[in-house]
Amino acid sequence: MDNLTAGLDPYGLDFPVCHGAGAAGRRERHALLRRAKVGGYFPKRYQPCSESYATAYLNRKDVQAALHVTRPTVWADCSDDVNLSYNATDVAAPMMPYYRWLFANAPSGFKILVYSGDDDSVCSTLDTQQWVWGVSKVAEPWAPWLDADTKQIAGYTVRFADFRFTTVHGAGHMVSATRPSQG
Repeated sequence: MDNLTAGLDPYGLDFPVCHGAGAAGRRERHALLRRAKVGGYFPKRYQPCSESYATAYLNRKDVQAALHVTRPTVWADCSDDVNLSYNATDVAAPMMPYYRWLFANAPSGFKILVYSGDDDSVCSTLDTQQWVWGVSKVAEPWAPWLDADTKQIAGYTVRFADFRFTTVHGAGHMVSATRPSQG
C-alpha cells in the first residue's frame, strides 16, 4: 500500500507534494498548472512548500541562537521524537465528552464550528462525521454552501442544536492554506 500512496500528501491528497527545496521541477509544474488554467483547482496563493520555509528558518543557527536553543537541534515539521512521546491512551481518547462539556458550559451566544477538508486522509471528513452525528440533534439538514468569490459549491454544512459541521471541498488538513477563500 505504501508504494501506491508514496507520492501523495496525506494531508492534502490532490495537492502537490513538496520534496524539499531541491526538488527539481516541483515548483515549475505547479506554476505551469496555474498558467495553463486547468480549472483553477489550486488557490492562487497556495504554496506547496510553505512548511519547508519554516523548517529552513527554524534550523538556521542565528534563529536558534535568538530562541536560546542550547543544544544542536534539527527542527522538523513532523517529528517521531514528538509523536512517539505521546501517551497512546490520550491520543486514542474520544473528544465527544469535551464537546458535550463545551455545549453545556459555553456562554450564551457562543458558536462552535467543526470543519473538515474533504481532501485530508489523516483527519478525514468521514471520521469527523462518525462522531459529530452522535453528540447533538440536527437542527438544519445538510445543504451546500457557496464560495463567496466563485459562487461554486465550496462544501456542505449541517447545523446541529449545539454547533455547525461544515466540509470544505478540495481542502486538505490545513484548510486555510489549501482553500484560503473558503476557510
